[in-house]
Amino acid sequence: MIARAFRGPHNLYRRYQALLESTATAAGLAAVVTLALLNMAVYPVNWVLVLGTGIAVLGIRWPLLAYIVAVAVLVYPIFIINFYLAVLFLGISALSQRAFVHYMGAAVLILGTPILAEYHLHWLVPILAGLWWGGATGAWIGVLAAMWGKILGGMAGMNIDWLALAGHAPDAEAIVTRFAEANSLQTLLLLVEPFAATSGVILYNLLQVIGWAVAAGFVGELAGRKWVKYRAPWSILVLTAGGGLILLATHLGLPYWLNEAVTEATLAALKDPTGPLFSLIVVIIVGTTVHSLRETLELPVAPQQDFSAMRRYQPDKQLSESGPIKLFRRATRSASPESARSAETADLNAFDRPRRPVRVPLTSELPEWEPPRDDPGLIQLEID
Repeated sequence: MIARAFRGPHNLYRRYQALLESTATAAGLAAVVTLALLNMAVYPVNWVLVLGTGIAVLGIRWPLLAYIVAVAVLVYPIFIINFYLAVLFLGISALSQRAFVHYMGAAVLILGTPILAEYHLHWLVPILAGLWWGGATGAWIGVLAAMWGKILGGMAGMNIDWLALAGHAPDAEAIVTRFAEANSLQTLLLLVEPFAATSGVILYNLLQVIGWAVAAGFVGELAGRKWVKYRAPWSILVLTAGGGLILLATHLGLPYWLNEAVTEATLAALKDPTGPLFSLIVVIIVGTTVHSLRETLELPVAPQQDFSAMRRYQPDKQLSESGPIKLFRRATRSASPESARSAETADLNAFDRPRRPVRVPLTSELPEWEPPRDDPGLIQLEID
């Protein structure tokens, strides 16, 4: 009944699946670029809206062209902030254009990690990456998402611990203040310094990034198993809960082990663990719902059923007919009840009679084959 009720939207999705998915990806890229331009406040607001709409429209049919436009639009505000940052941005964009265009959905998810972190939704990135792109690719997406959030937070002068980054957004004015007068060497130092203050800080950040990769890889490796496919959505619930618990153990366990790398912002976040617990609940509920819905939409469309044909179809009239209608039906000719009953009893007895195994003779016990003698049907062929 539910399948018939949602047959129309399901059929529409299956027919235009590629178009709908490309539209969602292009809209995500346009949203990320629009938010970045609004925070930088370089272009007028009307121009920002027009540029965002143009990127969304181009991304539906020509993702490479949309990527080029997005890079060209963003390079000017970054150039105003710092020339060397603009050079780094152009170099990374040129080297990663093939991977970005091929995995545009994953790239949009990575770029949107700092935006999701402001609302404690950033744990969804490695979990959804594992569910949608598998173990190895999902692990790389988790690594890049964790690193990108830390890099952007460090550029704004924030504490790059994810416990401290959650619930806050990087300030564009702080980035401008830090990089406005920096030369090439100072620009590199400002980018690397938050990760390499001490050896403990390096290990702390490295283990946090590995925790994101392990969570995404764990979910991705198990998402393709048969028991997960056959027992959805409860199996998906188990996977998302497992990945969320890995992230929770990583974020809450590292400060107690590497206490020399913990800052005051991290200690303040540890005193109020509602943020990580909220992220865990969101991962379980939203991740399970989104992936289960996506798996349901991937199934074939329910066949259209003709209710009039269902009424005409009566496989067993003798069982279905009853009441006054049966009184006006003409009885069909059949054998006597005694003969039918005896035949049925004979069949049941033959079925219930135990069967003895038959011995198969060995090859040595079989008689040797001899050619037929004076067989008039034998055709002899003489081959030259």
